[in-house]
Amino acid sequence: MKTAPASPPPLPRKRPPRFPPPPEPSDPAGLGKLALTLAGRHGFCAAGVLSAPKPLTWDRFWNWVAAGYAGEMDWLARDAAARQDFSHILPFTRSVLAVALLLPPGGPGNVARYARGDDYHVTVRRALHRIAAELAKSCPEGTHFRVCVDTAPLLEREVAVRAGLGFIGKNGMLIIPGVGSHAVLGELLTDVDLGPSSATVPEPAETSFSECGSCTACLDGCPTSAFKGPGLLDARLCLSYLTIEKRSDFEAGEADAIGETLFGCDICQDVCPWNGPPLKTAAAQLDPGEIASLTEEEFDARFSHTALTRAGWRGLARNARAVLANRGKS
Repeated sequence: MKTAPASPPPLPRKRPPRFPPPPEPSDPAGLGKLALTLAGRHGFCAAGVLSAPKPLTWDRFWNWVAAGYAGEMDWLARDAAARQDFSHILPFTRSVLAVALLLPPGGPGNVARYARGDDYHVTVRRALHRIAAELAKSCPEGTHFRVCVDTAPLLEREVAVRAGLGFIGKNGMLIIPGVGSHAVLGELLTDVDLGPSSATVPEPAETSFSECGSCTACLDGCPTSAFKGPGLLDARLCLSYLTIEKRSDFEAGEADAIGETLFGCDICQDVCPWNGPPLKTAAAQLDPGEIASLTEEEFDARFSHTALTRAGWRGLARNARAVLANRGKS
């Protein structure tokens, strides 16, 4: 097992920004309202604007990484320092538009809901670029934007909470009241001032998870006991990590732990009361025998437009072989 880093790697020497910030807009609040209107028009189920120069939960994030809970996700340590300030993503960042896209309904399956259709990264990124293009028409000349969809060193769930989209549940997921947690996130950073949509910025200090009350359904429902406490996940035990982010061969017990899981896990969300009762729809199943026999070219042809590419050909085939072996033991 890898030793967790004692401190984050230092940031590379920063080059001077290639462009100055734009002039102050005449109506920041109006721009913020326009951004929210455009977000709704482009299909997002929730949106909010955060005006803040830097995140507030970085220490908690780094303590989690330093404790070794990130497993093989080495990039979280490599880009950790960059997560301390939004300007490392876009110089002079003044505002962030946070959005959430509701996932299509679905029942149980061996593939997580977010990966069952077209790659959400592409869908959300395309919509945010369109929003930026339309918003730019009302912004001062020289305004810049940066679209982020799980692709930049950004503590996106903190951004979503502080922008007023929802709260963090005991499973660590963003829960949007009236919507639940089956949604994916995206952000649009800009160097122009957009009026914030939430007057009260939630403090990021240790949350009491008061919105969850005494419920522990997500913690109790995890089949691998990956939660070490409310909001504290040991990713090395999580089925999503094992079947998506882990690149090496399974260690003793890990192949057994995944059971029938091919890609990702929704259990801690499906049991959450904020998501309502599970839908009685056809199960979303991939045939592990078929997956294990795919060539790399066949894998690319079939899944290149989906989020399943995150596990890669080798990773998904490894998972499929483990599922087949588990069936042989039963």
